[in-house]
Amino acid sequence: MYRRIVTIVLCSLLAACAAQEKPPRVVLVTPVPIEEVPEWRKSITPEDDARLDRLGEDWGKLHARLPARVRTAQGKLVDPGAGLDLPSLTPGSYRCRIVRLRTTPRGAASARSSTNDYCFVSATDEGVAFVKQTGSDPAAGYFYPDGKRYVFLGARQRRAGENSLGYGNEPARDMVGVVERVGGFRWRLAVAGADARQLDIYELTPVPADQQPRG
Repeated sequence: MYRRIVTIVLCSLLAACAAQEKPPRVVLVTPVPIEEVPEWRKSITPEDDARLDRLGEDWGKLHARLPARVRTAQGKLVDPGAGLDLPSLTPGSYRCRIVRLRTTPRGAASARSSTNDYCFVSATDEGVAFVKQTGSDPAAGYFYPDGKRYVFLGARQRRAGENSLGYGNEPARDMVGVVERVGGFRWRLAVAGADARQLDIYELTPVPADQQPRG
């Protein structure tokens, strides 16, 4: 009888302990994704990276110094805050007009436009390729996705239509800038100048394939 009572007491104590014991805590460890470095950052030089960082600020100062009539005439094309979402360009031929913003000796800013030349955008294994096919200041390079814009790394070519010089081959010819959509079927490529006093803006508007230059 005594043994039975002891056994019952022990069983009750063990049951009570088991009831009070907390279940083991399960900790889920979620790996933190490693942010992928944009492709253009793997190639850009520190000097051009600094120019790209300053582009918005320099552009804003030039825009503020433009005469009101020029800002009105050029509209969104020269407005640094006019970039829109969905910047992707369709491969094909584009008319490209260059607007050159420059600081005048008196501290104001001026805008000079070139005639319409032709540029070509194509999808390649390396990325979105850009070539200025006609006119002066021939350029070529690649557009790299970067949020609501593209980053442009390229070089001034020796002749129109060429793309033999890549970014970094001859640093003196390197070009860096951003590509944004500023309207329906209208884009701009803003190329940073050698300093804060100059900026080139390429207006890009698509043309039918049968109107692009041959050769």
